Amino acid sequence: MEIPKIDESKLPAVMKLIDDAARLMEDTDCCFDETAVEARKKLDTYQKQLVEITGRENLDIKSFMEYWSYTDLETAATKALLPAPVKTGLSDEQISEMIYQFFDGEFENESDMDYLLEVLEAETGLEDFSDYIFYPDNVGLNPDAAPDEIIAKVLSDRK
Repeated sequence: MEIPKIDESKLPAVMKLIDDAARLMEDTDCCFDETAVEARKKLDTYQKQLVEITGRENLDIKSFMEYWSYTDLETAATKALLPAPVKTGLSDEQISEMIYQFFDGEFENESDMDYLLEVLEAETGLEDFSDYIFYPDNVGLNPDAAPDEIIAKVLSDRK
């Protein structure tokens, strides 16, 4: 599967929005503090701008709170600009080929890998899909399970 390309010209604006929103959420508890009215208004503005730039209605600016604890800013912004994965009814063979990509190390960057994980999650209905790849023992397999074992488990567990 080829990862969609993003509009690189939008990347700086999305990076700024995500970083500004994350810092606001770090400095002010605008998500839960009822007295933080101005901060919530500002966060709502960031949310609207994010949707406007990315075109993704269901993208929540709050999901980038403390993004720095799990990724870098450019990767977070790139993920925001990628289209939301939807189930298209991939065949077992297509799903298998996509899973093999994790073992072949065919990713140019972290956002491509994350996007493929989201696609596979959508296709299989397995909310914990990354466990199959990175923590197979969490889904009943040997921690050193072979790719073929993981694929068989994914195909048998999918919803």
